[in-house]
Amino acid sequence: MAASGAVAGRYTGAIAPAFHSPALAERLASLPELLAAPAARLITTGRNRNLRIELEVAGRTVPVMVKAFGRQAWPKDWRDARRGSKAQRTYEAAAHLCARGAGTPEPIAYLERWQGGRLRESYYLAEYQEGAETLRDALLRLFDEVPPQSTRFVGLLECVAEGMRRMHDAGFLHHDLGNQNILVVPGGEARWRDFMVVDLNRGRIRGALGPRERARDFSRLELPSDLLHMLIEMYWRGIPPRELLDWQRAYRWLYGLHARSRRWRHPLRHWRHARSGAPPARDYPAPRDVWIWDAPTAQPIAALLHRDRARLHPLGSLARNVADALRAAPGVWRAHRALRPEAYAHPVALAGRVGMALEPTPQTLEQELALLSGLGPIPALLRFYHHDDPRAVDFRAALARRLHDAGHPVSIALVQDRRALRAPASWHAFLLGVLERVAQFAESAEIGHAVNRVKWGVWGIDDLRALYAPLPDVRRRYPHLQLTGPAMMDFEYAALFSALREWPRAAPLAALSHCLYVDRRGAPENPQHGFGSPEKFVLGRAMARAAAGTERFVVSEVNWPLRGQGAHAPIHAPYFPPWRAGGDTGVTEQEYGAFLLRYLCLALGSGMVERVYWWRLAARGYGLVDDTDPSALRPRVAYAMLQRFLALLGEATFVGAQLPAPEGERHGRYRFDFRRTDGESVALTYAHGPALEGPAHAEDALGRPLPAGAPLGGAPVYLRGARA
Repeated sequence: MAASGAVAGRYTGAIAPAFHSPALAERLASLPELLAAPAARLITTGRNRNLRIELEVAGRTVPVMVKAFGRQAWPKDWRDARRGSKAQRTYEAAAHLCARGAGTPEPIAYLERWQGGRLRESYYLAEYQEGAETLRDALLRLFDEVPPQSTRFVGLLECVAEGMRRMHDAGFLHHDLGNQNILVVPGGEARWRDFMVVDLNRGRIRGALGPRERARDFSRLELPSDLLHMLIEMYWRGIPPRELLDWQRAYRWLYGLHARSRRWRHPLRHWRHARSGAPPARDYPAPRDVWIWDAPTAQPIAALLHRDRARLHPLGSLARNVADALRAAPGVWRAHRALRPEAYAHPVALAGRVGMALEPTPQTLEQELALLSGLGPIPALLRFYHHDDPRAVDFRAALARRLHDAGHPVSIALVQDRRALRAPASWHAFLLGVLERVAQFAESAEIGHAVNRVKWGVWGIDDLRALYAPLPDVRRRYPHLQLTGPAMMDFEYAALFSALREWPRAAPLAALSHCLYVDRRGAPENPQHGFGSPEKFVLGRAMARAAAGTERFVVSEVNWPLRGQGAHAPIHAPYFPPWRAGGDTGVTEQEYGAFLLRYLCLALGSGMVERVYWWRLAARGYGLVDDTDPSALRPRVAYAMLQRFLALLGEATFVGAQLPAPEGERHGRYRFDFRRTDGESVALTYAHGPALEGPAHAEDALGRPLPAGAPLGGAPVYLRGARA
């Protein structure tokens, strides 16, 4: 009910004990004059205005936010006379939250004036939060960055999740928790602090809250769906219960219906706003245009849940993918049938077939170049990103020249972001700008990346056309440069044939490139839909022959995520909390090295793959070298294994293989035979699945002698000389 007893002149209400004084009460008695003074600053306008003023409190000047509530219809006045006005409810809720350490600006007072049963004036005063910004403004600012960085979004969501948890644990439901009603204070690189909620008049003070009640306050938050799910997990500090997720979706649907019907529920208000000519409020990127970069794993994050990505995918493009795949299938199948008998049946010279991708920073440059030199003059791959700033492009262009001068064959990859496809002229200029610097000494250029994954910005056929539109011009300017692509990701070929169909004929492919991960959580021999590694490599070559018009098939990216690296491992990016430790599905460093050698033998020995580029030399979560401490890179055992492999077999010729039958899980003994340039015969062998009886004389992957008869497991061993 309405407060009784004047507290400041003609106003009833309350002044918080921490601020109360006769001088302040006297000052507040003339609050309308203070709000009309030139020193008052209007923050937001509308039916309810927010203004900033300054008041003298206990001998100090305090910045104060005043919310001046507008007049309302008499039924609402009648109701508020019984349950308390908006100002009173806001004050009581703020006092409740502050007493329990939950975030909201410190309440100072609420003042109101009733006359004849009508609420004539109503104000709520709280300390103004210098440096604070709404969640809405913080998100808009992050989306404006080039590129938007996932670590900053994660830091912001962690602050919001912890603040919402404290608010709910204090027994308070907000009931209007939109992005504009959450305040945060930037606290440094990728950190925020001082979560606060405002506009508390719709809130309710309760006791303990269950999942359904907590779910309601998530329904009005505006976030891409996967970021919202991440926020809920952070809030729950574990896997949230199904009840909370189901009610959150139900309340979100109801709120969406409520928001869409607003123009019909308030037609006069909508008409007045339309007539005002006010510019529309700035909004977040459209769902398809959300593109957030995860620097630790050098990839964009999937900001939308799978169901939303599927819903937003253009149906026409999906239909085209199916039609193009069916059209190409007979030719690919014939090529696959012809190539199958040739796999592992012919000698293959290994020289120049193992390449290394690297992406050093100025701090790690000299260390990485020394480590690369330790592997010999192997081919190098450098990526240039459309979202790079000019300094990064210049840095990598200089590195490309330096690698070329050091004897490394250099290839480049030109990688798009969503902005490149929304602004094709920018993408065209980017391609020409990079090639102007490096084309004279680059072997090849891979155009586009992971075009079958919408997180890389390609949503359909129109985006493919924008991606490939500059290629005829590139071909005219640089006729000697070999163009490769389309760099599809994983064993997913539904979109490949549409990408090849959109590739301009005026810029023919020199090689079909593919990012071929066979099993990111297990051994390279593991089958997938009936295809093990040998079958996948044959299929890749068949697609190159039948659909791309080339005999060359290149794997331009492969690695394994490493266990224990949290969000730095690609499969866990961008957020991997401690409570998920039991779900860490990466591989150990020893397994990583073993899988590297096994993959190279399977790929290159097949004769189907011209070159394999390992991604990449140094990376905390997936590299041959750990760059956790940029000042002191740590080579992993995989680096030493590859170094030994290249020293022993880098110039050798593959001459034959013994592989288990393809039935079951392809368990059994694998053996690959090589002949070195000095005439020595060397075999690399291992067992996939249960351990087998080991050879009498063998060396491990680092060249160390093994005990006679040591069991043969997944770690490859070398047999030197003519030993069987």
